[in-house]
Amino acid sequence: MQIQRHYADIQSTRLTIELPESFLNHEIEVVVSILDDKAPIVRKPHPNIAGELIIKGDLFDSVADMDWDLPA
Repeated sequence: MQIQRHYADIQSTRLTIELPESFLNHEIEVVVSILDDKAPIVRKPHPNIAGELIIKGDLFDSVADMDWDLPA
């Protein structure tokens, strides 16, 4: 199953979304719901990779600030 999520601030009664080509020639289901402003979007890693990452050391101080290409 492929899922495409699209978040939008609705200003009219019409919403147009562009789907990837992999959706062509398939039956799809479209579900539209109102998001509760107070509820944060919770993101979780896929169960197959959850807990697999081990961070050893400080990632941010290991590279000079100029190498991050951040605006000054």
